[in-house]
Amino acid sequence: MVDTINQGGFMLYSPPPETAETSDEFGAYAHPWRIAFIAGLASFVDGAALTVTGIALVIYQQTIGLTPEQVGVLTAIVTAALALGALVGGRLGDLFGRRKVFIATMALIVVGSLAPTFATDFWIMFAGLALMGFGVGADLPVSLATVAEAATDKNRGKMLVFSQVMWISASLVTVLLTAATGGMGRLSGQILFGLIPVVGTIGLLLRLTVPESPMWLRSRDERIRGIHTVRADKAKLRDLLQPPYRGPFLILMVFYALVLSASTVLGSFSTYVAATVASIPVADFVPYSLILFPVAFIGLGLFMKYVDGRARMPLFAIGGVIFVLALLIPVVFGFNLITILAALGLGTLGQISCGEPIARVWGNESFPTMLRSTGQGLVFTFGRVMSAVAAAIIPAVIAFSPSAVYIGSATAAVLGVLIGWIGFRGGRATNEFQHEQEPDPAVATASTTA
Repeated sequence: MVDTINQGGFMLYSPPPETAETSDEFGAYAHPWRIAFIAGLASFVDGAALTVTGIALVIYQQTIGLTPEQVGVLTAIVTAALALGALVGGRLGDLFGRRKVFIATMALIVVGSLAPTFATDFWIMFAGLALMGFGVGADLPVSLATVAEAATDKNRGKMLVFSQVMWISASLVTVLLTAATGGMGRLSGQILFGLIPVVGTIGLLLRLTVPESPMWLRSRDERIRGIHTVRADKAKLRDLLQPPYRGPFLILMVFYALVLSASTVLGSFSTYVAATVASIPVADFVPYSLILFPVAFIGLGLFMKYVDGRARMPLFAIGGVIFVLALLIPVVFGFNLITILAALGLGTLGQISCGEPIARVWGNESFPTMLRSTGQGLVFTFGRVMSAVAAAIIPAVIAFSPSAVYIGSATAAVLGVLIGWIGFRGGRATNEFQHEQEPDPAVATASTTA
């Protein structure tokens, strides 16, 4: 039986004694790193979907006759579906629970990825890639919320940064598969796309063993019983635009969009710049870029060690400086193999502490349970849309002035890092996991006034 205490006209929550049901829930979450791995497969599939699409569609253009326009449309639909999926999936994860949504979304990913693996018809591939992209986008905020709610304050940052390790691992596996199957024609593209349903099926089976998040269940229970805690009452979309969530929500939106857009030239166009500006053959540039993966893994490992402590913000600032300086290397020293690789390597290293990983940590700490995946979904959607806009115009700007692209990206990085620093430094950062179980102050104030 749930005990409540009436104070000032509103109900305070007293946790129920442990029952078989709650014991089972916490027993399943007693191994948080297992949850982090299973839910983190969403990041692996996300990384694989983006990397594979960029490579395999070029192979299909050469082997099954896709036109350049069709390749562009198929690439664009994946990006658009990712953004829409994050918007919808994040909200559904808060309304109906983590487990239902992340099982359904992984099933969508598996079904959708079968189309580009086996089909040759453009419209079948279009439908499949749209479904796959939507599933990946919808899965990500819900899966990250699951990881965050399985963790404690001592390891939450580590577990969320680990999801980025999974993302980069997918990129590495994709590059290695490309190198191993490069001479196989269409089969190479099929193997690359086939990686997604294989990993997705494994992830789906593993997710069937993960119960609903106990934090989400408690929040839902409190809402049903009319117990006015922060996590029970703060569940409406409009709450994101009211204190205390409006500040971190808007800061995250702008920070993530600026930093992600700034990284687009490095993540998506380094090979393009090497080939078109520095006249370096793609076959010569790609093998050198492989040496950057160990740098990324080492950097992520170090950040995981310190992200949950006082070194978080100093590392964020250091990473921001490295990121900005990396973007300026080709501008100052000219475009050649060494400078482009240096920009890519140092930029990747800097983004570890000032880019996507820290955005995932802040995105989970800034919102209560019933808004956690909703807030992240909105942030991811806005950021990816702005990144897609940047990607659409970068080739034209490169043709006009490669330096202008890198200077513009460095400017966006400076603004993004400054906004993140101002918004989350010192006492301005709030960890909602420490406050959401408390009584809702708005209800307390209203009751006292009455």
